[in-house]
Amino acid sequence: MIYVSFFIGLLLICKGGDWFVDAASNMAKALGIPKYIVGATVVSLATTMPEIIVSVSAAMRGSAVMAAGNAVGSVSANTGLILGLSLFCLPGVIPKKEYRPKNLMYIGCVLLLLMTFFDRVFDRTDSMFMLAAGMLFVFLNIKNARRSQRETEGGWNKREGVLWVFFFLFGAVCIVVGAELLIDASCALARQFHISEEIISVTIVAMGTSLPEFITTITAILKRESSLSVGNIIGANVIDVAFILPICTLFTGRSLPVAEQMASADAPVCFLLALTALLPMTIRGKIKRMDGFFTMTVYACYLILIMKG
Repeated sequence: MIYVSFFIGLLLICKGGDWFVDAASNMAKALGIPKYIVGATVVSLATTMPEIIVSVSAAMRGSAVMAAGNAVGSVSANTGLILGLSLFCLPGVIPKKEYRPKNLMYIGCVLLLLMTFFDRVFDRTDSMFMLAAGMLFVFLNIKNARRSQRETEGGWNKREGVLWVFFFLFGAVCIVVGAELLIDASCALARQFHISEEIISVTIVAMGTSLPEFITTITAILKRESSLSVGNIIGANVIDVAFILPICTLFTGRSLPVAEQMASADAPVCFLLALTALLPMTIRGKIKRMDGFFTMTVYACYLILIMKG
């Protein structure tokens, strides 16, 4: 049953990702909204649902290590593996006006999270700061989307629109359900090899919950939708950083202890990955293949070190 779940999950996220990206791209074009804005809001929220579900469930069961490890590990996987791959495969000039504010806000959110980990406790005060940063990001995206709608004329065919919305929602459901099946199967296999919960949370579980972003990105790369790909990852990471742990704190009603490895290694590497991936493209206004290569290299070194440790 473990292998059956694995293959069914893989099939669901592959086909769901195809429908998801097509629908998001068509809706953006019809409404006159830049694809980057769509990727950084609606698509990002849908693809981060596995991270939110897994972390909240872990926190409710009293597993703070799993909750925090999944949140931070997913951001690192999104940046080091998925964003790195996207930058490597889709180099080119980027619109600074759209990318720079979001990139800097993402880097700032990761830095803020790193600072909240200094005392090894994530409490309600930390949650308020992170939620404020996340709400600011959402507000800016909505503001940009509304302005873009006024500046760009789009044509919305009612019949086609209903079909696109259906495939968007159905594709999102397939991605989330498929990811959950793959996560359960991967964790079951990992436990057979007696891997610690902390390592599982920042590697297998984190990568498993990042599968929606990975499949969406691969599909977007194949369709040459670079704006949707990069926008989705950045938006998903901001949502992961700013919302997951505060939601866990609110649901449990208590502070979350932060493991030593999380504060001293996992979170700092997460910040380093954000700088490596986004700072060069933000400054020069252009994506180069070397940006993606360096980002993936940093992430690979991090995985090797924690597995050896």
